[in-house]
Amino acid sequence: MKPPQTIDCHAAATQLYEYLDGELTAEVEAAVRGHLADCAVCFKLFEFEQAYLAFLRARTRARAAPDHLRRQVFESVLYDKDRTKSE
Repeated sequence: MKPPQTIDCHAAATQLYEYLDGELTAEVEAAVRGHLADCAVCFKLFEFEQAYLAFLRARTRARAAPDHLRRQVFESVLYDKDRTKSE
């Protein structure tokens, strides 16, 4: 069995958003998770970024576009799509 991959602080930091979004391969995810468990500095960065993303998600949900605006944008996109096809 292959030993687990290890990474340094720079590699962990550059892959942090992909880690938070669940976009890494299982091997790289395990390496980032292992680094975060061993490195207090990177773990603090992880906690900050995790809280920041949660804040952004909460703020964007709270300010959804009104139905009439979403409908207007959707109709505009359809109109442009139909116009482009006929040209």
